[in-house]
Amino acid sequence: MGNIKNFIELTRGYTLPMTFASLLIILSYANYSLYFTFFDFALLSLALCSVHLGTNLFDDYIDIKSQIKNGVQLQNIIFSTPRKARLILDGTFSLQYVEKTLIILFTFAVLAGVYFIYKQGFVIVIYMLLGGLSSIFYPKSSKYYLAEIIVGLVFGPLMITGGYYALTGQYGGDLLLLSWTIFLTTIVLLHTHNIMDWEFDVKENRRTLALLCKTKQRAIDAQLFIIILAYTIIVLGIINLNFNPHMTYVFLTLPIVVKLQNSIKDYINIKDVEFIPRWYYGPFENWDGIKRNKLDFFMYRFYLARNFAFFFAVFASIGAVT
Repeated sequence: MGNIKNFIELTRGYTLPMTFASLLIILSYANYSLYFTFFDFALLSLALCSVHLGTNLFDDYIDIKSQIKNGVQLQNIIFSTPRKARLILDGTFSLQYVEKTLIILFTFAVLAGVYFIYKQGFVIVIYMLLGGLSSIFYPKSSKYYLAEIIVGLVFGPLMITGGYYALTGQYGGDLLLLSWTIFLTTIVLLHTHNIMDWEFDVKENRRTLALLCKTKQRAIDAQLFIIILAYTIIVLGIINLNFNPHMTYVFLTLPIVVKLQNSIKDYINIKDVEFIPRWYYGPFENWDGIKRNKLDFFMYRFYLARNFAFFFAVFASIGAVT
């Protein structure tokens, strides 16, 4: 169990709900297709999870290699983001292990892609190329204010429409619109992270959408606007397109949104607050361990943002099929 927990931390597996969110949207729409099979969905799920974990690990790997290239010894590398590459820096996992893991994860994803190319044709190649280029460019994208945009596009339109096409060989106009809400909720998660990482990003000359807002308060206001826009797309989709009216279930995420926004305000105002997970905020896994390591101030807000994005997709999926 300890090895599994370590591997989850190494690959930031606690962010997998973002992939699960996209998969739920795909499943809710592919459910209507006569071509949908459980094997195909299981293979697609494993492949997308492999790409997700591989990209997370590749990001840490590139950052560490960059520091080493600049003459910093591995044991002397320090990242301000809690838990970032911690198990590599403390020697739990060697760089050689990381390299082998990356090869395994991406090789599996490519082989799964070959299977879907055989089934659905050349269109899958285009999706694979776009996904591969996004993974390669992502570590450097923060120099151009594009990191959040790229991740949002991958988890939103690219993963959802590509995954749906891999399963069914079809496109869906309303599915594409819905995928943009996942694009927005994904950006909310990254934006929350970057507000908390403000000083480090300034020091490292990273360019994030949060820093583009110039002040933390404006960044919080921008985040609220993004959240409202995601809800608005659902409402407009119901009024003007073919969205199921039950997709208004997404408004059940409002308690998480309210707590997230208030908690981020407390963060920038450096208020001494108690972090109390509630069942209606979603899961806060390994919370006792996080508190012992005194990372609750960071992970509490991160979990809120992640849970908002995940449950938004969950409720949208349930609403789509009921």
